[in-house]
Amino acid sequence: MSKADVTYIELINEVLTYGVWDEPLNVRTIYSDGTPATTKAIINKQLKFDNSELPILTQKRVPLKDPIKEMFWIWQRMSNSVQDLRDVGCGVWDEWELQDGTIGRAYGWQLRNKKRKVRIDETLVSMVENGQLSISKKMMEKYSSKKIAKMLGKKIRLNQVDYLLYQLMKNPYSRRIKTTLYCIEDLDDMALEPCVYETHWQLWNGTLNLTVNIRSNDLCLGNPYNIYQYAILHRLIAQVTGHSVGEICFNIDNAHIYSRHIEKVKEQIKRPMYAAPAVKINPLVTSFFDFTMKDIEIINYQHGESISYEVAL
Repeated sequence: MSKADVTYIELINEVLTYGVWDEPLNVRTIYSDGTPATTKAIINKQLKFDNSELPILTQKRVPLKDPIKEMFWIWQRMSNSVQDLRDVGCGVWDEWELQDGTIGRAYGWQLRNKKRKVRIDETLVSMVENGQLSISKKMMEKYSSKKIAKMLGKKIRLNQVDYLLYQLMKNPYSRRIKTTLYCIEDLDDMALEPCVYETHWQLWNGTLNLTVNIRSNDLCLGNPYNIYQYAILHRLIAQVTGHSVGEICFNIDNAHIYSRHIEKVKEQIKRPMYAAPAVKINPLVTSFFDFTMKDIEIINYQHGESISYEVAL
C-alpha cells in the first residue's frame, strides 16, 4: 500500500478526533452559497516521506496533470497571469483572478521579482552556456560566451528559482538555500496570501532533501494536490542539479477539514489502498526550464474513484 495513504489516514483521524472547530463569526472563507465555511483543525503538523516512493493517495484519484501545470506556472514560468494557466488547460486559479487578469504579487511573481545578488563565476557562466537558468537565453543574446567569461567577479541579480539552481550546483551543502513567497510588503497586493509559502533545500547524507512550509492546508483538496506536485518538483530539481532525491517534509501550520467535507472524507479513508505508482522522468533533460508535461510519466497509478469536494472561497 502507498505510504501516503497510511500517513493521510492518520492525519485525518487525528483532526476528526482532536481537532477544534472554528467559531463561525471568525471565519473568512465561505461556500458558493454564502454560508461560512467552518473547519475542524489541528495546528503544527509535520508529514515526512521518502520521495523514492511517490507520495500520492490511492484511495481516491488525485489529478495527475493540473498539479504539475500549476507547479510549472509558478516555478518554471514564474507567472501570476491567470490566463497563462488557462492556456495550458488549468483553471484552479479562476476564482481568484483580479481585474487585471493576475493574482497580484503572489506565487510566481515573488519567485520572478525577488532577487539575490551573486558574483559571476565559472559555475554561473557554465550554467548560462548550458541553458540551465531562466536568464540564459537573454544573456546569450546580449553577450557572447567570451564576453560573459570576461564578466567574472561582477555582480548579477538572480531570481529565486535561478538562485536556487545556482546554489545547488555551486554550494549544495549550504543550509541557506531557501525560497519564500511570504513577503510582508506585498501581501496586501495578493489575491490570496500564499498557503504554500516557503521551501528549504538541503543536501544531507548524500541526498537532496526538501522541506515545504504551509501556513494553511485544506486536507481534502489542497493537501493531496500539494504533496504530489512538490514531490515532483523535488525530483525535477534534484535531477537537473545532479543530486539523488531524498526526504520531503511538509510542515503544516494549520491542517483542517471543511465542514462539508467531513462525511465524504470519513468514507474515503475506509476505501482499499493500492501500491504507490512509479515515476519516470526524462533523463535527457538537464535544465529545469526545459521540462514539459511529456517528460513526466506516472506509471501504473491504481486508485479509487474521484471524490468531488466543494471549494471554499
